Amino acid sequence: QRSVVVHALKGLVTANTAIRDTDTLIFNLILCPGYPELMQNMVEFNTDRGLTAIVLGDTPFRLPDDATEIQAWANTQAAAGGPFRNTYLGLFYPSGLSNDLSGNQVAVPPSHMMLFTFLRNDQVAYPWFAAAGTRRGLIENATGIGYIDAESGEFQVAKPNLGQRDVLYTNFSNPLVYFTGNG
Repeated sequence: QRSVVVHALKGLVTANTAIRDTDTLIFNLILCPGYPELMQNMVEFNTDRGLTAIVLGDTPFRLPDDATEIQAWANTQAAAGGPFRNTYLGLFYPSGLSNDLSGNQVAVPPSHMMLFTFLRNDQVAYPWFAAAGTRRGLIENATGIGYIDAESGEFQVAKPNLGQRDVLYTNFSNPLVYFTGNG
C-alpha cells in the first residue's frame, strides 16, 4: 500500500505543471511529512522552481539512535543518489511523539515538528534567522523525540549524544536534541 501512495505522490511532484507556476504560487517551504522517499523529488521540484524554497526532509521512523545504523542509512541513501548535499534541503533526525486531534499519542516525522518550529521562528524573529537554539528552535508540538523500534513497534525515546550528533552533522543531517531543563 505504501509503495502505491509513494508512487502517486512522486507523480504529483514531478508531473504537476500547476504547482510550478512561479507567477501565482508563492511558497518557501516544501515538505511531505512521513515520506523520506520523496526528498529527491522535492529537491528537483525546488530546482525547477528556481530554488525559491527550503525542503524539509525526514529520516525513517524506524532508524534507531545508533551511530552505526545512522551512518549505514546515510551511506545507503548517498549510494542511491540521495539529495543530502543540497543547500536547500534540511534533513532532520529523530522522529517525535505528539498528540493527534483526539488526544492520542502518535509518532510524527521530524518535518512535522520542524514545520511548526519554522513557523514559530518566523513569528519571533526574521525568516532568515535559523530555527535553532532554545529561543527560536524549541520544538513545542512534540512531547518527546525518538524512533519506532523495528521489533516491538513501540516508540523508543532517544537522546542523540555528541557522537551520534557528529555522525548526523557529517551526513548533512540536523539532530533534534533534548536538553534537560530546556526541552
